[in-house]
Amino acid sequence: MSSRIDHEAPLDPRPEVSAHTAGAAPSGSGAPVGVGHAPPGGAAGVILALTILIGLVLTAFALPAIHSEPRGVPIGVAGPAPAVQQVVGGLTANAPDAFEAETFADEAALAQAIRDREVYGGIAVGPTGPTVLTAPAASPAVAQGLSALAAQLGQQQGQPVPVKEIVGLPAQDSRGAGLATALLPLFIGAVAPVLILNRVVRGNGWAKLAAILSFAIVLGAALAGLLHWYGVFEGSWLLEAAAMASVIAAMSTALLGLLLLLGMPGLGLGAALFLLVGNPLSGVATAPEFLAEPWRSIGAWLPPGAGGQVLRSATYFDGAGAAPHLLVLGSWFLLGLVLVGLASTRTRRHAGVAG
Repeated sequence: MSSRIDHEAPLDPRPEVSAHTAGAAPSGSGAPVGVGHAPPGGAAGVILALTILIGLVLTAFALPAIHSEPRGVPIGVAGPAPAVQQVVGGLTANAPDAFEAETFADEAALAQAIRDREVYGGIAVGPTGPTVLTAPAASPAVAQGLSALAAQLGQQQGQPVPVKEIVGLPAQDSRGAGLATALLPLFIGAVAPVLILNRVVRGNGWAKLAAILSFAIVLGAALAGLLHWYGVFEGSWLLEAAAMASVIAAMSTALLGLLLLLGMPGLGLGAALFLLVGNPLSGVATAPEFLAEPWRSIGAWLPPGAGGQVLRSATYFDGAGAAPHLLVLGSWFLLGLVLVGLASTRTRRHAGVAG
């Protein structure tokens, strides 16, 4: 009988390990093999880090609201010089830091300044006495303060002081809450396409940017249409859609540049800056002048603060007063373009080296 040699791997002399015993620990070990355990202080460190993080989030949103009060709110005073001096002196005595008064020749000039967003409202002194002019569309909080001032003046004079509304809010949004709540969808509309279209769109950073800007235009038009349908907006749909698209484009371009250049940590840093710093310091719910310095200036130079003012101008004031805030948005857009360009250049260099 001829013999046959099998060219197989030698048998492993160790006993076979079953699926049930592969993860089992040797007798007396006290823990299964292959199951990782965090170091003793790992869970405590995570708990401490999350507590600090959420505490910072609470601080970012709560402190501006707690310490919100008028600080140098620009208002106008119109009328004869002696009457104007008397009104300004009374404002300075009763609320020394609340208002910053600017004088106007008459009530018509003051009303026009309100429509141009030069002042939030004011007091016009005429032959029959003072009249308080308000613009709830510019800031419901300032309008309420001026109405309270009218009641105070009426008590001092022994007769009611009329309040005239120059630029009001829509009937469906008499408190002006719709504009303030629009900032969060705009933020989501800036972050989501960066995350999704960056993976979907093939090509370099410029191709991704083109897709993101197209999305900004479409979403801006859709959101403006919805807010018109809800009765929150009553101005020019085209102007409001352009304003919303500019806010989304500024944020998403900057976020895309950070993502392409620094990866997910860059995107996370930008999103945290816009949401946790820019949103509570935007001053949209009240007015930027309700924030103390330097927070007022910081908020004004971030997209949520500038974007909120652009939306307010486009929605209620036919675009008046939007120019300086559009400059801020343009600066963030330009920063995003620079970051995208740097990331594209780096990608080409790496491709050249690999080739």
